[in-house]
Amino acid sequence: MPRKPRSMSSSGIYHIILRSVNQHIIFEEDSDYQKFLFILSDCVKKYDSQIYAYCLMDNHVHLLIHSSPDSLASFFQSLGTRFVRWYNNKHSRSGHLFQDRFFSVPIENDKAFLSVLLYIHNNPVKANICRYPSEYRWSSFNAYYGAKNPVVDISFANDLCGSKESLQHYFGTEQISSDHELFINDHRDTSHYLTDEYALSIFKSVTNLSSTAEVDTLQKTQRNDYVRQLRHKGLTTKQISRFMDISVSTVKRLCK
Repeated sequence: MPRKPRSMSSSGIYHIILRSVNQHIIFEEDSDYQKFLFILSDCVKKYDSQIYAYCLMDNHVHLLIHSSPDSLASFFQSLGTRFVRWYNNKHSRSGHLFQDRFFSVPIENDKAFLSVLLYIHNNPVKANICRYPSEYRWSSFNAYYGAKNPVVDISFANDLCGSKESLQHYFGTEQISSDHELFINDHRDTSHYLTDEYALSIFKSVTNLSSTAEVDTLQKTQRNDYVRQLRHKGLTTKQISRFMDISVSTVKRLCK
């Protein structure tokens, strides 16, 4: 069955989500985040685009971007290819990292733009990673409060609201609707006792692996033992599934 054609935005603005294959953990170390942002910045210049907001979560990425229809696919093909090449070389792995097709929603009016801007920056809060957007290092939120950030263009949103102060007031007073059609599936399964960041530190401590990419070096019996240990230490079956690159049903079976 042929793919459904991508809906193009008359404004040239899109909410983009890049998801990893099988919810594989992409960003584990500062260098992973930094490299992605470096390549993202380079693609912005190369394809004459603008980034209005970004948030790098451990297994997916949110972007609010302006790009011409002719450049959109090339932008993300270049971004994905370059980062995956670097990531695979770093972790001695091969194969895909991101899902084949990025998800995009056209942004056609000011209200939708501001809603997505707010939502993207609140992603870590919704995922129980931090209490406030300003506490999360790997988003563009603090750029709107004066932090230097060469990746993001803050002038468009400031102008849209009339001033920097008006936009900051919007950030402080508006609420995100969890059932918004753009975001309804984003955090359905992310409510858990341990944040992924803390769970990852437990994973490394238990397995003595420096990265989840090294899981395929484990013997099956050793892997299964680690699965049980991780479950005992409070990781959810979904977290273990993603870290160990096995199905949730396999985790449940091993932990009976």
